[in-house]
Amino acid sequence: MLNIIDLFSGAGGLTEGFRKEEFNLLAHVEMDEAASKTLKIREAYYYLKKNGSLNIYTDYLNKKISYDEFLAEIPKSITEKIINLAISEDNLPEIFRQIDSQPNSNIVHGIIGGPPCQAYSTIGRARNKKIKESDERIYLYKYYLKFLEKYNPDFFIFENVKGLLSFKDLNENNLLEKIKYDFTNVISKNHYQIQIKLINCADFGVPQVRERLFIFGYKTSMTDFDFFKSLEHFREKPPIIKELFQDLPKLKSGETKNTYSKVPPSEYVSKNLRNNKIPLTQNICRPNNENDLKIYKIVAKEKRKNKNVKYSDLPLELITHKKSNIFLDRFKAINNNGFSHTIVAHIAKDGHYYIHPDVSQNRSITVREAARIQTFPDDFYFESSRTSAFKQIGNAVPPYFSKIISQNILENLYTDY
Repeated sequence: MLNIIDLFSGAGGLTEGFRKEEFNLLAHVEMDEAASKTLKIREAYYYLKKNGSLNIYTDYLNKKISYDEFLAEIPKSITEKIINLAISEDNLPEIFRQIDSQPNSNIVHGIIGGPPCQAYSTIGRARNKKIKESDERIYLYKYYLKFLEKYNPDFFIFENVKGLLSFKDLNENNLLEKIKYDFTNVISKNHYQIQIKLINCADFGVPQVRERLFIFGYKTSMTDFDFFKSLEHFREKPPIIKELFQDLPKLKSGETKNTYSKVPPSEYVSKNLRNNKIPLTQNICRPNNENDLKIYKIVAKEKRKNKNVKYSDLPLELITHKKSNIFLDRFKAINNNGFSHTIVAHIAKDGHYYIHPDVSQNRSITVREAARIQTFPDDFYFESSRTSAFKQIGNAVPPYFSKIISQNILENLYTDY
């Protein structure tokens, strides 16, 4: 078994792709309470699946048992893999202690994860500049280095947003260059090679234009290979949104409908996302006021003509914001005959940027639809509110792409597996 540690886990999208029999998760480290609950539920799901007891999971999804009653059915050794602590100087000793208490933790083969990306994002960068001096998120990557130093893994994966390419630190120097320098110091001591590349997940079967920066490192003592060059063999065209959603029920703004439609799923959904043994969940749509719904209808209709509507171009009676000359793309529909634009955590605040392509439904996308765009399987349940679920989905690494990452590592670093 190849032991891995997942840092800054979020809902566990990156780990989900490593759910193969060759990998053993030693620990998730995640500060957010709701995301940590999600991780516990997911660990419990795989435990019950392995032991042929998914009826307990179904009972929980159907609200026949409570969260506490559900976890009472799961060994603590399973749920204790989730460490609900912020990664900080004060918490490191306790985090290390909990990881070291796990069976087989004396050998760590891989470390995966990436610190919160909001500090590096180009969105809101001008606003964040005011808090830059006190924003500790900028240097959270240094804690990642401490895990590399302590556990000396065979490989590591560090993921973050495209904005890191241009982000400047407090001294107005390019932060990525500093990260590369700091990684090199660790790498020179532990004898790693490091490779960096911007990846668009849409090139690898994810139905979403999602550019993310990946840093991959591995020990020089292992088989030499170009991680990103070998990744090219996994290129795959994703399904269009129409195919991705075709088996989901139609619903209106504010509705919840957790039953599949009579339309059969596409081959991609059937193979990768849908689990007919588990009921559909979280197909819930947020409510909207009448003004927004009128805008949604206009935006969705124009999207069918491949046109995006600027806020300033809306009928005057629908424009309620005084500053109509900024955030002109605040309303955006998803392309039914193509891939989605990037799902981000802001979807937790409103759905204006993710309007459903079907004009007749006139709403923003549901939690489950957002999860599908991110390639989370339908049997994946997010705790513990609609807002929290949207946030976790927006922040995640698409599991489908993560699966490709894990396969690439297995085929090139661990040929015996």
